[in-house]
Amino acid sequence: MIKKLLCILILIPMCMQAQKIMSGTFSPAEKFEWFIIYKLKTTHQAYIDNGKIVDGKLNYTFKPEAKKGMYRLVYGLPQESENFDFIYNGEEDITFTFNAEEDNVTLEFTTSKENQLHTSYFENINEAKRLINSFYKSGSTNEAAFLEVFNTINTLQETFEKEAKGTIAYEFIKASRSYMPTAYEKPQVLVDNIKKHYFDHVDFSNPVLQNSDFIADKMSNYVFTALPMKEFTAEELTNEYKKNIATIVEKITPVAAADYQKSLLNVLWEQMTVVENQDIAVHIGDEYLMALAKQLNDKVLIEKLQVYKRLAFGAVAPDFSWVKDNKTQKLNELDDAENYIIVFWSSTCSHCLKEMPKLKTFVNSQEKGMFKVIAIGLEDEHASWADESSFYPDFIHVLGLQKWDNEIGNLYDVSATPTFFVLNKDKRIIGKPYGVKELKEFYTKE
Repeated sequence: MIKKLLCILILIPMCMQAQKIMSGTFSPAEKFEWFIIYKLKTTHQAYIDNGKIVDGKLNYTFKPEAKKGMYRLVYGLPQESENFDFIYNGEEDITFTFNAEEDNVTLEFTTSKENQLHTSYFENINEAKRLINSFYKSGSTNEAAFLEVFNTINTLQETFEKEAKGTIAYEFIKASRSYMPTAYEKPQVLVDNIKKHYFDHVDFSNPVLQNSDFIADKMSNYVFTALPMKEFTAEELTNEYKKNIATIVEKITPVAAADYQKSLLNVLWEQMTVVENQDIAVHIGDEYLMALAKQLNDKVLIEKLQVYKRLAFGAVAPDFSWVKDNKTQKLNELDDAENYIIVFWSSTCSHCLKEMPKLKTFVNSQEKGMFKVIAIGLEDEHASWADESSFYPDFIHVLGLQKWDNEIGNLYDVSATPTFFVLNKDKRIIGKPYGVKELKEFYTKE
């Protein structure tokens, strides 16, 4: 019994010692009030804890069971951008200063060898790589000067790898090693070789890399920047993107689990939707992501991909029907206008009640037969819709009861009113203006 008590007494201080502290100073202090900590996983970020930032000071004690790896600290909204990542190794405290007083936000780790090595490496190596551009801009073709630039980069790489050996940071530093030429290379030759060897040191099965944004960021950078040095037509650029994506899929498919493949490709799909490159977004969905979503029975992703493709520019607008004068009519059967405007609105939406008269004025100002408006009222009841819709006798009116669970609204993925879709005479989607102002601008540009 005494031995057991002694063991317990020994274990208690060991557990207390294992609890490491993270402390930070935020400025300007008044801008920061709270924080959330997540641990990065292969397919998501797992919530760990949250707390308050008081007078610009953050103090957090990691729990004894906290796992080593890459973490994310969120300090504001939107969470997707107001955050930074850090390494927790369970062996050292972390201290940092975060300054947002100027346009250039700065983060400095004042303690924690792991984080200092990680941030310092990328700052130094990126600065060294800028010497390559400076060399080419100078117009020089001197081989000795050319190789000296890469010798500087290689020396930095080896120095940081040696210093970081045995740390979590080492995995990121090693995986970032880049192509080193042995003789002078013209710009396009160098670009081609960098692209060819871009993933030489990336182990896609490495759990440290997988449990971070490293591979996703590396992948995105490759797709968007590993391009020949020339002017592209839109078709040529699309083909280059497709080639780059195919290369990545070849790299990750043999070594990454299906859910991780899905996660990586979904990141790329989301990025393409944000930059409105719908051709590539649809390509990623059709060629890779949909199959993974079905394999993993991810119904949410399946629906997301289907909706995006269904409502993509150039796609034939989803058909729907309504009854008028005891006759069923369909969108795809309309043939009395050059353009069709579908507007989802509501008689209880104050913004809609401001936009609808503007829409009426705009359509009436155009040549007859230029536009036909199909106004779909997403409503909870009939009466107020009937009153308001009577002010627009030239519109085709469709009552969509059950408001946010209406079949037509769901078909068009409507989550707010008003929502506009512009169709050409063939009922293909050619515009998605936010309001009548943008609708006017769309046709002014046309």
